[in-house]
Amino acid sequence: MNNLAKKFEEFWKILSQYEYITLCTHVEPDGDTLGSAIALQNLIKLNSKKCKEVKISGGDYPRNLSFIIDEPISLVSDEYFAKSLKIVVDTSTKSRIFDKRVVPQESLKLDHHPCEEKWLYEIGGDYWPAAGQVVANLAKTLKLKINQKAIDGMAMAIITDTSNFTERNISAETFEMMVYLMENKLNYAELIKNMQLNTDEINQIFEVCQNRKTEGLVTYAISEKVVTNDIVRPLIANFVSLSNSEVTLAVMKQVSGIYRCSIRSRSYYDVSEVARKFGGGGHKNSSGFKISSLDELLEVIKFINRK
Repeated sequence: MNNLAKKFEEFWKILSQYEYITLCTHVEPDGDTLGSAIALQNLIKLNSKKCKEVKISGGDYPRNLSFIIDEPISLVSDEYFAKSLKIVVDTSTKSRIFDKRVVPQESLKLDHHPCEEKWLYEIGGDYWPAAGQVVANLAKTLKLKINQKAIDGMAMAIITDTSNFTERNISAETFEMMVYLMENKLNYAELIKNMQLNTDEINQIFEVCQNRKTEGLVTYAISEKVVTNDIVRPLIANFVSLSNSEVTLAVMKQVSGIYRCSIRSRSYYDVSEVARKFGGGGHKNSSGFKISSLDELLEVIKFINRK
């Protein structure tokens, strides 16, 4: 993206004018939205002289990533929400924001998805593998003071959303940001250890992956056992590593009874077309959507293999 340094300066200039700030994470939250929000919260506390308080509005964060949360996170009160500047982290889609009170035109956005909605001011677009990389670049470019919590949050965001540096949009800048974090005392091995899954979570992932099937371009697996948000990202990451198909699809039952579908491609296939066809969206090589029942799966697979 051109003039990113200038965009960082303008973004920081705007938020520096506010005494109260609300950072808004997305629904079905992952390590990128949580880590980026935690990092940005700490960066603002350390560097914005005018800001008196900055809170995160969200919830339902994965169990294995919750160690980074010092104080319980939920929706902020109406009173606090009304007086604060809202900054949406890691989504460009209004319906994907956990806090439904957010009005995009009155909010800032820091993201790495294709741009949607009209915002008060935004940094976004499908140029980076994680919002955490953008936060790290902001901190580095503006020479902001950082602390261990911000470092861990940015690293968590990058590591999880790249599936350990294996997904789309990874560039030299991705590793430059990791160098920046490690030079500022990121304990990489300790962070990886803290993000480990427990035995039950690992066993459930194994059960899903071992029942995979291949049909044409796509290898897919179905979980008729409820898959909580705790393991969705690690499940799809492990499943993709076991597939050599161009397209990989994980179909995971949710508590509501509908099925959350995470779809990935290795190179040329634009899976966002599939996601949009079935009411979802995302990136070229990484997208998601939902189906109401497994009866729709045949149509999904047929659509994937239409090319």
